[in-house]
Amino acid sequence: MQDRGWRIDQYQREAAACTLCRDAGLLHRETDGRWAYPLFHRGTACASGVLIVAEAPNHDDTYHPKKGRLTCDPDTDPSGRFLFELLGAVGLRPGDVLFTNTVLCLPAPKDGKHPVTSAPAKQCLVWLERLIRDVEPGVVVALGGKALEALARIERHRLELHTGAGRLHSWFGRRLLPLYHPSLLGRVSRPEAQQRADIQALRPYLVEQGWPSPAATAAP
Repeated sequence: MQDRGWRIDQYQREAAACTLCRDAGLLHRETDGRWAYPLFHRGTACASGVLIVAEAPNHDDTYHPKKGRLTCDPDTDPSGRFLFELLGAVGLRPGDVLFTNTVLCLPAPKDGKHPVTSAPAKQCLVWLERLIRDVEPGVVVALGGKALEALARIERHRLELHTGAGRLHSWFGRRLLPLYHPSLLGRVSRPEAQQRADIQALRPYLVEQGWPSPAATAAP
């Protein structure tokens, strides 16, 4: 069987060739004619076996012409800055995990925003399920309620964010960790101190994997 890195590369090539949302008029198009096709996280070894699922790409950050990749970037994205702090608290760096979204491409705009409607969410569900199967993560982290809802369409669960956050749950042959979104809005619903406590639920899994402690992985 091919290794995880090869499977992720193959997945990304095939997902990038999907035209379903473009053909259905569901995809954003830049003024220079570029379609908002999938942009993927660099560094796809996913050594820790942790897959992080958010809702959708961010236009100003992900599709910036000087960037062109999927990240939660601490230099340009306040949500990413806080998420990196959370990951660092359990000994993880951005390259140790794999990021994805429930919707891979940027949806068409409406009223100045890019809402994720049921149509692109349904189109992309097959890609989300395939990524989970190809990556074989030990833990899937759902960032926010929309991601948690999308994962329930792959295998049913009865989890709700306000009761399930910060605990590992059995799901789809692995573990699922619901977390509140690290955005400023998410930190209104779930204060920073509680979110820092929630991420610690990853520690037992990481210890099982022999993952280094936060002190051992701290930047020099």
